[in-house]
Amino acid sequence: MSIKRHLDYTNVPKINEADIEVQYVRGSGPGGQATNKTNNAVLMKHKPTGLVVKSHQSRSVWENKKNALARLTMKLDTLINGENSIEEQRKAIQAKKSTEQARRKRKRDELKAAFKEREGLD
Repeated sequence: MSIKRHLDYTNVPKINEADIEVQYVRGSGPGGQATNKTNNAVLMKHKPTGLVVKSHQSRSVWENKKNALARLTMKLDTLINGENSIEEQRKAIQAKKSTEQARRKRKRDELKAAFKEREGLD
């Protein structure tokens, strides 16, 4: 079951291009010459809030820029909306789901124990 359909995206802030400062920097980590010679890591800063995000998940600058923008949007959403942010909604749904699974398991175990006692299987 996908939880995306249960999330409320209406309050997610829209980021204006003029409010973003983008820098292309060299990434770090494994990759040797491919990493050391190319500026394919993306560093984004949201000027009004000062939030900074760096993405170097791929060798593609375009993909890193897309990932950085998504991460910046989520950080801004968490900063502005707090407990109504997408991340908090996702956590609440996961918690509800896990408590429901625990309740079902407990009930199933009780039914098994009652059946074994009734039938004298122990």
